[in-house]
Amino acid sequence: MDGIKFFGATLITVSLIFLILFGITIYNINYSYEKVIGSHMDNAYNQNTPEGMLKELRQARVNMVSEGLTNDMHGAVFYKKPTNSMEFQYNHIDSIISRVEAVQVWYDSTYTKGTNTETMGDVYEQKMDNLANFIYETQRSDWIAKDTWMIKNHKIYYFQGYIWALLVLLLIVGLFFCIYGGIK
Repeated sequence: MDGIKFFGATLITVSLIFLILFGITIYNINYSYEKVIGSHMDNAYNQNTPEGMLKELRQARVNMVSEGLTNDMHGAVFYKKPTNSMEFQYNHIDSIISRVEAVQVWYDSTYTKGTNTETMGDVYEQKMDNLANFIYETQRSDWIAKDTWMIKNHKIYYFQGYIWALLVLLLIVGLFFCIYGGIK
């Protein structure tokens, strides 16, 4: 094996090792976030009662605060703006909580008056579906908190897309050197 092919094989080996280790690390970091905050948002989305939704949303918010995510933090490193601030995130979560509380009040006042009809059941289901859709419109409602948490706790991994691209590029270069033995 000539020097260039050996270099290619070494580059492939090193790239694969780093790809595997990086993948495991990213998985563990994402798990850490999901365990503390993200899973509560998923649980809120999947609840079929206002009480359950409120419990999970409030716990997600409490955990955001306990993780040190303050109003002045942002879910961006370079392009900070009001729409990616934790202040916006907290206002958004609070607005969801207010909507769920309103449905809870409606439910308590409607069903305690004996108006437990099929039509009211359909209205209740529609209200719950609307709340769930508000929690998870195009993405889960904690998108700013996740980015902010990542920047606060694992800044280098916030740029994971670039790291993945670099590692894949090194793998491709290594394959090129192994297959073609370099440019002759």
